[in-house]
Amino acid sequence: MMLRVMSLNIWNVMGDWRARRKDIVAWIDHLEPHIVCLQEVIESPDGKNQADWIAEHAHGDWHRAFAGRDVMDGAASFGNATLSRWPIEAQHDRDLSSNPPGRIDEVQRIVLHARTNGYDVFNTHLVWRYDEGHIREREVLEIDEFVDEHADRSGSLPPILCGDFNAEPDSTEIRFLTGSTSLDGRSTYYQDAWRVAGGRGEGYTWDNRNINAAAEREPDRRIDYIFSGWRKDDTRGSGRVAFCDVVCDRALTGAFASDHFGLFAEIETP
Repeated sequence: MMLRVMSLNIWNVMGDWRARRKDIVAWIDHLEPHIVCLQEVIESPDGKNQADWIAEHAHGDWHRAFAGRDVMDGAASFGNATLSRWPIEAQHDRDLSSNPPGRIDEVQRIVLHARTNGYDVFNTHLVWRYDEGHIREREVLEIDEFVDEHADRSGSLPPILCGDFNAEPDSTEIRFLTGSTSLDGRSTYYQDAWRVAGGRGEGYTWDNRNINAAAEREPDRRIDYIFSGWRKDDTRGSGRVAFCDVVCDRALTGAFASDHFGLFAEIETP
């Protein structure tokens, strides 16, 4: 039995959203995931958000969790959404240390927790600037604490953590999450799905083959992740990443789904 997980930064409403959203739905229908983690989701004051539209137009019944923070003087909320084939049993969120003193131009970043079918799924989006690794280091420490606080240690799977981390695999913040270094006297371990079971190529999720990304003239790099926790005393292997691939890397309906490529992973369940 495999739990099928997809993660994608949907690029809020930039570009041709009406065309892009159809491609997002096409990818979900093609991959048939059980859980989808979306970042940069916009919700209007009337409570409607982009994840709702995606869930309503993708095949099957989807349950939704969303958390965001006000932007544009309260005209919208910007955050993360998690879609699941099963009801959402519990939901929590937490602000991250996104804004350094004196700077007000950064959207408040958060981490969203959704428990569904007994699985604890965490969904996040870290600050983006190249030179703000020191902020992302604080953010991953807070995320790991948040996971410890809300994940059910007796659950059938270790926690799953997805998102746009805006950090390359050899950065301190990603090395902390994968057990290669400590931060502030703390250490942890999650499997990097691509590193454990990735497919062909470099696994870039910011890639100039995507015309939406190419417009920014940034270098290709791997900045989006699916992580799965690990229980060393679990001989059943539950939580082991069996497969991972880059997705949304071509246009199924005529328009790229986002400026990011997404990830899809299969994780062993008991």
